[in-house]
Amino acid sequence: MQGCTSNQGMFWSQAREVFEQIVSCLDSDSICGLEHSHIESKFLDNGYELLRRLLQTKIFS
Repeated sequence: MQGCTSNQGMFWSQAREVFEQIVSCLDSDSICGLEHSHIESKFLDNGYELLRRLLQTKIFS
């Protein structure tokens, strides 16, 4: 098994940051009262960004 490269660590932390933003938003009162479709649309974009950053970790490590 390969060790963690510095770039890999950077990409993991960037992905973690997006994940934490998603969790924080879901946990906040700011989404209360929004329509389900609006919430879903917002997290679809954030979800794609999270997946992109996770993929970068594998590609560039």
